[in-house]
Amino acid sequence: MTFESIYKKVAPIVHKTRKEYYIQLWDQEDWDQEGMLTLSRLLTACPGIENNEGELFRFFKTKFRNYVLDMVRKQESDKRKLNRQNYEEVSEVAHKLYIREMATADRVILRDMLEQYRQALPEPLQDNFDRLMGGEVFRGRKDMLRDLKIYLKDFK
Repeated sequence: MTFESIYKKVAPIVHKTRKEYYIQLWDQEDWDQEGMLTLSRLLTACPGIENNEGELFRFFKTKFRNYVLDMVRKQESDKRKLNRQNYEEVSEVAHKLYIREMATADRVILRDMLEQYRQALPEPLQDNFDRLMGGEVFRGRKDMLRDLKIYLKDFK
């Protein structure tokens, strides 16, 4: 039995776990890669387990979920909060971001302008602004995007 065929059997466990947990900066390929690494370690540690599907599924699910939970704990630990990347929704100003990497000065100016815009909003709208930056959908989103576009019209 090839490694790929064995992984195809346990891949649904990986995809179900991906739906249950969020690990920052991981996309589907990362989840598959980590699943393959876990499977490889399991096959090395327990030779012949691929012949017993029941044990393979149980062992893999336990090992993989424990690994993912460790990654979630690592992501959420206070010591590592500085390692997080800020997520900023800039879909409405994407035409201004024609270069993949925005110059540092421009990025600082944009963040400052976004913070000033947020501070000028009343408290309930500040929550909506935070939701907008997080990519969430809410009532009044289009209006806020329109206002933000007008506010950022001088940003070049």
